[in-house]
Amino acid sequence: MDRISKIETFEARVPLPAPLAVGSAKITHRTYSIVKITTTDGLVGIGYCYSRGLPIAKLIADAMAPVALNQTAESPKEIREIVLGFNWQSAEHGTVSAAASAIDMALYDIAAKRQNKSVAALLGAKVAEIPIYTVIGYHYGPDDSGLADEVEYALSKGINSFKMVMGAESPERDVARVKLVREIAGANAPIALDAFRTLKTLENAVNRVNLLRELNIAFIEDPFLESEGLLAIALREATGVPASFGESLASAKMAEQVLHYKQTDILRVDALVIGGVDQFLAAASAAGNYGKTYATHIHTEVHSQLAAATSNLYAGGLEYLDPKYEIDLFHHLLIAPINILDGKAVLSKEPGFGINWDWDAVIKFSKI
Repeated sequence: MDRISKIETFEARVPLPAPLAVGSAKITHRTYSIVKITTTDGLVGIGYCYSRGLPIAKLIADAMAPVALNQTAESPKEIREIVLGFNWQSAEHGTVSAAASAIDMALYDIAAKRQNKSVAALLGAKVAEIPIYTVIGYHYGPDDSGLADEVEYALSKGINSFKMVMGAESPERDVARVKLVREIAGANAPIALDAFRTLKTLENAVNRVNLLRELNIAFIEDPFLESEGLLAIALREATGVPASFGESLASAKMAEQVLHYKQTDILRVDALVIGGVDQFLAAASAAGNYGKTYATHIHTEVHSQLAAATSNLYAGGLEYLDPKYEIDLFHHLLIAPINILDGKAVLSKEPGFGINWDWDAVIKFSKI
């Protein structure tokens, strides 16, 4: 039986070219916790998660690696149960679940390599490409010419589905920005809005969203914290605009609960937070059982492999942040990012997740 013989961790801290406003916060770096697992058969799997400045690599090394070492590498689900069981007091919290997700991803990378298949093929997927929607509007300049350029650039690449930032300035500025995107992209282009949990009160949220609803909004993402699902229900009832959240949920069971109580219309799922591959697929399946679609949270290299095995992905496609804009900096850790062709993510056919890591860059940014 193939067993886990070595677990290495890296905490890559990649500086942004300029501070970035995310809701009411400003960030200067993007951080990624990376785990590299080697097995007794000589197979190597890589997983990672978005650590957001938290020491998740240390958590993996100190609290998970000791109990995972020498365990079977052939059952990601069993390893997930072991590491979360050992850390039971925090097992359903996002930081611990994200760490477990990175381990799970590495083990699925190994499982696919063992069969010389991509993860998508291992899961039985048949599709070779998946449509994407591009995230725009992070940078608020003195005018919206930059936003117009982002839309035009996306359209030139065959992308006609969008998600844009809202709530960073006045409601009137939000309306003007969405109108601009609608005018350029056309009446039928899906446009979703990300509020970054900044709308605070129901009254404020209703006022802002009512100003926007005539612009055919696909959904409002994260108007409130995930724990404030009752406010999401009230916002939907008051405005008629679908609400979407879930990227911080730490298990598929949590996703099932928000679906059961009708707190989300489009479930957000992040494989690198929810617990890994099986939990991602279980959450997507739960959404389907409730007649809902689900949307992903960046990490297009990973989510393309998983979404290919599902049938209820949001019609707008996979979420994608273009490296051109230096917002998500994951591409700085890669030799080459995922290929986007005619508005679609082209699935890697390489064994495992097919992520082409630049280990010199990983080590360099882990020393910052």
